[in-house]
Amino acid sequence: MNNLTNLFKNGMQKKIFITVALCLSICTVKAQEIPDSLAQDFRNFLAKNFSMYRTVNLNWETKWAHNYTFTQDGNELEKGKRRDLHKISFSTMIPVLKLKKVSLYANVQYRSYQFDAIEKNHSATSAIFSQDGYDYFAGGLNGTYYINVFNKPLALSASVIADGWDKGFGKVQGLLSAVMIFKHTKTTTFTAGIMGMTLFSSIPIMPVISYWHRFNNPNLSVDITMPSQFYMRYQLNSHRFSAGASMTSDNFYMKPNLKNVPDICYFSEATLNPEIVYEYIINKHFYLVARAGASMVMMAGLYSDTRKGIKVRNEEGQTEVEPLVKMKRNMVPFFNLGVSYSLFK
Repeated sequence: MNNLTNLFKNGMQKKIFITVALCLSICTVKAQEIPDSLAQDFRNFLAKNFSMYRTVNLNWETKWAHNYTFTQDGNELEKGKRRDLHKISFSTMIPVLKLKKVSLYANVQYRSYQFDAIEKNHSATSAIFSQDGYDYFAGGLNGTYYINVFNKPLALSASVIADGWDKGFGKVQGLLSAVMIFKHTKTTTFTAGIMGMTLFSSIPIMPVISYWHRFNNPNLSVDITMPSQFYMRYQLNSHRFSAGASMTSDNFYMKPNLKNVPDICYFSEATLNPEIVYEYIINKHFYLVARAGASMVMMAGLYSDTRKGIKVRNEEGQTEVEPLVKMKRNMVPFFNLGVSYSLFK
């Protein structure tokens, strides 16, 4: 139990903070589609050194050119094409304080989006995507308190994140969570909990569930974080191959040249990405990751800079937040190449 508790403390903090950043970007798109992946680091040591959450990460990604359409209240605002799409992302997570029952981590993220957008109807530069580049910054702190309940490790966590762009400050978000290990054996790990966010006027409560299982073939495993990802993984020495799907989000602040919307808007594009992943351990500190797959939009569009959209009710009677201006696009292939550095083995 002591080893498990140590794993809980060392890995949980990183996972909580990264999940917060992803959740806060996607929950503006659709509340029930928030990725509930808070507890995954519990099982990283079972994955033979392939931890997803490293001290420094640098990635480059490209997507194929694609058509898009912006609509508002059912009326078409712009139909265009985006091409030469490139994204460079950088993130770092640094331990600030690590005590027996308390830990504190700082996180900084930066993303640069570069692409050309042309309005098809007039063969002119897009009125919405008037720039060929957009920058997005985010950073914050996460504090976690560790206890045992019914002889099982439990993490109580609080996070604060602020974001912005090259023209100013954006918004501050908060998150509270509680996650527990319910089962841990050599072949299976199951964790569950809850989390709530301050993004909406009333704090929604979300489930946090993860499951990892290693099959009779010790190199083969299944890795599920409901509902944000599902992977089948195969590892051979310093190489690991994965096939599955994950939810991600691209987002940045912008000034669209549109009527009936705020001067500054928050663009968000939540996607489901079926993909194959290759990971390689270069040495005890450096990792190489390559991804290839397809990017499918779940919901995308423009929100106010406070992340507020239009509240509607779905077929089940649940309240959803839709963009002020909706965007649709084709499914497109993508390729991502990254390198990571882990300060600690």
